[in-house]
Amino acid sequence: MIEREAQVKIYSEVLGAKGARGKLIRVAAEGFYEISLEVSGRMHTTLLPISSTVVVAAEPEEQVATLEVER
Repeated sequence: MIEREAQVKIYSEVLGAKGARGKLIRVAAEGFYEISLEVSGRMHTTLLPISSTVVVAAEPEEQVATLEVER
């Protein structure tokens, strides 16, 4: 789960963004992500529609060693 205030990458058809850097502020009940988005080196707050936006955590999750079980 991506926590609030997490660093994210944004993929948005509306903006034409492919991996833009930003920070997830909140998920609004009205169907929008509120995101602080980096544009030309400066941060701008924006509302992006959930239906056409993908938000991916900027940092990958830690890899957990798997256990092999003999059967």
